[in-house]
Amino acid sequence: MTEAVCIDETRCLLGESPIWSPDEQALYWVDIQNAMIYRLHPESGERRNWPVETEIGSIGLGPAGKLVCGLRMGLAWFDLQTGEIEIIADPEGDKQWNTIRLNDGKVDRAGRYWCGSMEDPGHGPKGTLYRFDADGNWKAFLTGINVPNAICWSPDSSIMYFANTHEDRIRAYDFDLDAGEISNERTFVDVGKETGHPDGATVDAEGYVWSAQIFAGQIRRYAPDGTLDRIIEIPTSRVTCCAFGGPSLDILYITTASMGMDRDALAADPMAGKLFAIDVGVTGIAEPVFGG
Repeated sequence: MTEAVCIDETRCLLGESPIWSPDEQALYWVDIQNAMIYRLHPESGERRNWPVETEIGSIGLGPAGKLVCGLRMGLAWFDLQTGEIEIIADPEGDKQWNTIRLNDGKVDRAGRYWCGSMEDPGHGPKGTLYRFDADGNWKAFLTGINVPNAICWSPDSSIMYFANTHEDRIRAYDFDLDAGEISNERTFVDVGKETGHPDGATVDAEGYVWSAQIFAGQIRRYAPDGTLDRIIEIPTSRVTCCAFGGPSLDILYITTASMGMDRDALAADPMAGKLFAIDVGVTGIAEPVFGG
């Protein structure tokens, strides 16, 4: 599998947040706009989905039978057995359908969830980057964000990556894992408007950053110094996020989107919104568990 192949024909409006569960040997991902969680066991082909009552921007692994998820109502537990939602924290409101919803998020290696919020609809500079603790406490770090994306960490957790997609750059921060703090903001990669926009990202075991370039139809691999190492073409333009998975964590799974496309656009880009996989020849890092 040296080229990206479609492994699930479901057409998501806004597929996002792929995450591999080593315990289940399964991939989870979401459709933000269709408010759905999906799970696929690649080996057996078994597939399941769970409807969610509001847009779900991102997910992370939780204790057995649960995911942590960023919603329009805040950060919450999602029970995979019952489909019930339990709100953990809601910094943008009071457990209501906020005008500001949570978007891209990931669990750091101390078990905290970092998640950015955004105005939707609108995409004005009203979003915030939060750190959520499992006990419900939270802290705001960055403000004035349009569309938060690309949250991930270097293998030694010394660097955190983040992108406000509208800036067309990926930022880097010094990261204090023990304290859960960021400092020393700088530009890691200036993507440039001609190559799409930086969406979701992940880091491999060698410390290289894999960035989904929405509207460019590409996954880009950047060296730790920001040098472009590789470009992987995906057979649809709206590439949204990527994550490593598989028994050896050597398969890159890729989500895409079809939101806003009319019938003619879908005819010209028929793979939009579907799930892809490719063996990229390197391994990823297992994702931590929220609160673990």
